[in-house]
Amino acid sequence: LNIMFQQMHVGYDNDTLEDEEEAIMSSAIPSEVDPLDFVYTNIPDTTLILKLDANCKHCKAKKFVSETDGFCCRNGQIELKQPEPIPELMRLWSSMDADSRHFRENIRFFNGHFAFTTLGVSLDENYTNMKSGVYTFRAHGTIY
Repeated sequence: LNIMFQQMHVGYDNDTLEDEEEAIMSSAIPSEVDPLDFVYTNIPDTTLILKLDANCKHCKAKKFVSETDGFCCRNGQIELKQPEPIPELMRLWSSMDADSRHFRENIRFFNGHFAFTTLGVSLDENYTNMKSGVYTFRAHGTIY
């Protein structure tokens, strides 16, 4: 290609020849399209926050307006035992030593690394096609 290009442009200096060759080569190679560009084209500029309803009178769960009474604990029929606080975590939250300060300053980083460390699902192809909206997936069946 280079020899053929040089033969076609006899009399051009090297700088002109290199500029034209670069223009031809760059137009021949399509630029890669970022598949996430589609996702970010329709980001809303406002946030919708759902209205809360009164807390459950039995278990004190926070509820949204559309949730029915008894959705959380079946109107007091189900009672979950509160776990005892883990002493080491309580120390990290309440102490002022170097470890505790480091933990509190980096808690979002740590949480992000351990959230969904293992997730196995059967994906529903109707929702994972990225044809519209924000990328989401629906888990169906066993989640572990």
